[in-house]
Amino acid sequence: MKILFLSPQGNKHQSDLYEVLTKCGISVESMSIKEAVYSDISVYDAYCVLGNYGVIDPRVRERLEAESKSKHMFLEAVNSFFGIYSDGPSATTRSRLVYIKPDNGGIEGLETGDLLDDEANRMLLPYFTIEGYKPLLVYREHLIAHTHTSLSPEEIMNGSRCGLWMIGENVMMSAFTLHNFVKARFAPRAAWKKLIVFIAKWLTGHAPSEIPEPVLTYGISEDISDDEVFEKCRRDAIERGMGWMREYLSDEGKCGILEGLRHNISPEGIQTVAGSIRTDCSGEASGAFKFYAKIYDDKKSREIGDNIDAFIYGPMQVHGGLFDGMMRWTEAAWQVCYQDDAARAILPGLYDCIFMGNDHLFENIRPALDFLVNTTAKDGCRTWRTDMPGLDEAGLRGLREAAEGNHSAHYNAYYHAALLMGYKYSKDERYLDTARKGLETLMALYPDTVREQSETEEKCRLVFPLAALYEATGEEKHREMLYRVVRDLEEYRHPSGGYREWDTGYRATCSRNSAGECSLLTENGDPVADLLYSINWLPVGFAYAYYVTGDEWFLSLWRGIVGFFLKSQIICADPKLNGCWCRGFDMDLGEAYGCPHDVGWAANASESGWTNAEILMGMMMPEILK
Repeated sequence: MKILFLSPQGNKHQSDLYEVLTKCGISVESMSIKEAVYSDISVYDAYCVLGNYGVIDPRVRERLEAESKSKHMFLEAVNSFFGIYSDGPSATTRSRLVYIKPDNGGIEGLETGDLLDDEANRMLLPYFTIEGYKPLLVYREHLIAHTHTSLSPEEIMNGSRCGLWMIGENVMMSAFTLHNFVKARFAPRAAWKKLIVFIAKWLTGHAPSEIPEPVLTYGISEDISDDEVFEKCRRDAIERGMGWMREYLSDEGKCGILEGLRHNISPEGIQTVAGSIRTDCSGEASGAFKFYAKIYDDKKSREIGDNIDAFIYGPMQVHGGLFDGMMRWTEAAWQVCYQDDAARAILPGLYDCIFMGNDHLFENIRPALDFLVNTTAKDGCRTWRTDMPGLDEAGLRGLREAAEGNHSAHYNAYYHAALLMGYKYSKDERYLDTARKGLETLMALYPDTVREQSETEEKCRLVFPLAALYEATGEEKHREMLYRVVRDLEEYRHPSGGYREWDTGYRATCSRNSAGECSLLTENGDPVADLLYSINWLPVGFAYAYYVTGDEWFLSLWRGIVGFFLKSQIICADPKLNGCWCRGFDMDLGEAYGCPHDVGWAANASESGWTNAEILMGMMMPEILK
């Protein structure tokens, strides 16, 4: 058997699908559409045609349509064929592919309602279908489900758009690009493998002997129950993680660090860089570099940490005037302050003061803390953010004199932790009093605090500040708050060592949302972990809880969550990926996967600060606290 592989590039084309077809025990010949105009294409037994969202030269199209009457033909992203023609390509970001099992046959291992995510793809929207049209995959917008939807075939089809379909027995058409399904990290991998095997077998009559290996793997395979193996793997993971961080530095840290990676991966496998410079990511990155420098005596890393500090306490902090001390959010959001972000920017400087003997930064940290305290409501919580435009002295006083702020750990818990670290260093009672009031306010509402992403997130964010509060006061009620939250959190533990997202009543702002910033959670019980908003805080939290209490239980929890991060770290030949962690991780599938609707931080996103620096600091924290 001989198959013709037609593409705009011709014999220069290399793709995952082409490689699959070469593993089917047949002859595969490549040709460009232009070359096909002057070639006899009738000598081939089957055809794979890539259209790149354009039309096929009419001289070739006419012959292909004739050949398709007796031969199998797969067409990818071809704008027009037979009586079908389409609108221009549109983004698939808000849509998900749903499998529809035909009455006869179908794809082995897939059932109606199974979901396949194609990342940041494009699709053609046919204006109408034709006789003999049978859908296999359809796009549904804003579909809130994890790996499968229980909607009936009729409900799935209602309002759907064409994804992959048959025309009669000989033609299969795809509205989207799938030829680099491995490089583009389509997920779940197992479901896409079944689809590609089906296409290859239908087209050639033979199943491929192998499928291209993934471009990346997740984590280690070693048994880390042995202490020596655990320590070696932890050190290796730290090295990989710090290597990834160095890739995203801006001018050796003198202009901070890039935000990291957005979730968007192009059909050719190129992931979008989140190129903004954020103060919080930069401050957290400084902490990771300084921790590494301290533990491994690396002068270059200390220099990078100092470079970043000069940046965030230089142009990224307001000096003088009504807003003295305020930490700017980003280089674009110049007059905006989120207290949680500001706190995470300055916490590494406080670690430096307290645990590493470098206290020169406190002269900058104090005004940052003072600005936050002076704009905190009477219950110890702040509003969700402050914007300089429109705020005068009376407006700032109004924030201070308000009865209550935002009752969310998402917006306040790490602010309280920064105050407590500030108190630990300076003994300024205002910091302790504000943090005590704020955390007691949140715990009076707990577990029904105001949630942003999930209930899991709220609990994860409370561990570190509650440990610091107990350290500061020594009060039994504060100790019990810490233990209560951690015991509750353990209910979400997964056998992998991670923690499930959970949101009782789905009351979080982003819960089951698909129109803006979105939770990864679709149903309580999904095996999905959030490494951007939830469990990334736990290594620091558990390490500090052990430091404060001396309870070996917290040490075992620290080791358990670090073990999870050893198993979920991305390992890849590409230095822009190697050593980082993604936001959404399916703990059953062992890969990046979760509801993909978020505006920029879905499953494949990787934040330099929130995710990577926080995990790395947490992995090193016990040695800093010695």
